[in-house]
Amino acid sequence: MSRPPGLVAYLSLAALGASTARRRIAGEIARGGAEAARLSERLGQPSQRRPDGRLIWLHACAVVQEKPLLDLAERIADSHPDASFLLTTDASLTLDTDLPPYVIHQYVPHEASAPVRAFLDHWRPDIALWAGTSLRPALIHEAVSRGTMLHLVDAAGAPDAIRGWKGWSGLARATLRGFETILATDDAAAEELAEAGADPDAIVVAGPLEEEAATLPYNLRERDAIGAILKARPVWLANSVTEAEEEIVIAAHQKAVRQAHKLLLILVPADPNRGPELANRLAAQGLTVARRSVEGEPDASTEVFVADSEGELGLWYRLAPITFMGGTMDPDEDGGRSPLEPAALGSAILHGPMLGRNKAVYGRFWSAHAARGTTDADSLGAALSELLSPDKAATMAHAAWRISTGGADMNERVLALVADGLAKRAAG
Repeated sequence: MSRPPGLVAYLSLAALGASTARRRIAGEIARGGAEAARLSERLGQPSQRRPDGRLIWLHACAVVQEKPLLDLAERIADSHPDASFLLTTDASLTLDTDLPPYVIHQYVPHEASAPVRAFLDHWRPDIALWAGTSLRPALIHEAVSRGTMLHLVDAAGAPDAIRGWKGWSGLARATLRGFETILATDDAAAEELAEAGADPDAIVVAGPLEEEAATLPYNLRERDAIGAILKARPVWLANSVTEAEEEIVIAAHQKAVRQAHKLLLILVPADPNRGPELANRLAAQGLTVARRSVEGEPDASTEVFVADSEGELGLWYRLAPITFMGGTMDPDEDGGRSPLEPAALGSAILHGPMLGRNKAVYGRFWSAHAARGTTDADSLGAALSELLSPDKAATMAHAAWRISTGGADMNERVLALVADGLAKRAAG
């Protein structure tokens, strides 16, 4: 099949762009910096060897797609332990955890023929999952020509780059039709991609690719035992609270307790070692305090229960219908834990203004009225007081739960695509 003129012209320019890319990257390497040693990856020169066996290539067009792709890699690895994964990005990874041993990170090669060919010569991926619609025609075309099975996921419509290809006859169509499947985020995205040239038969509306909710474990017997002690007492949880946030949380609790005098605060310090000091300070303020590491359980008189234990967040999320996410009012933190954790276990969510790496996740919660932002002790106390109405907390918690499970359709479809692709490779 002949190539459309726009693709031919684009690939010709890509072939000419290798020397320019080499000079620019050489200059960046010369200037040094933390990533200088890895910039040669932009020229398709790998910094690690290709693992033996089947390799699944994951490309994240945006920062928010890094964690969901790694979640998928973990799910795929559970079913296909012999597979390895190559994760490419255009910028440094923002994840604050080490990659699992079966995942290699590399920078995506510059959109020029020589770097693209060198990259694919070395890595030889069997299947590619391209997340997002910041597309690279030269890289996509070369991968398709080598028999790599490409799937476009988290396709949220045609970006400005694709719209700008209208002057390149057939470029958008040829690029989009390099993907065997396109998983669009919604109906509008599907229509826009079809208008840009994608094969309508390849497009499936599957929702967004989202970070999976980590359903933390909890001990059912402990939940029932503590639940029986609490009975009908109103309860809220302040999770992973930093030292800088402790006074804010206590002030908010004291504001809300005027409305519900039996209100219990389960306070999980970010550093469990602060348990003794924190408990002593709260007792000195006249509060009745119990500690998980000493008393084990709160009783009817406990006002603040300091949960200075590790590995029990799932239990506290399950017991508390309202959770304040610590780390979101401390400028030295990066947004605390993911709100998907309490959402998956039925807790309504309150948070501060400093969301850090979780900003995109919180954005999904805001759009569904599934979380409420606060700025200080007064606003936190006011929001808590309002949510002490069981119906309001339940409504928000249900909306949050729906968000925590919202990416299941997309993720399950991607897993099925990978399983089918690996089966075809094995049969072929």
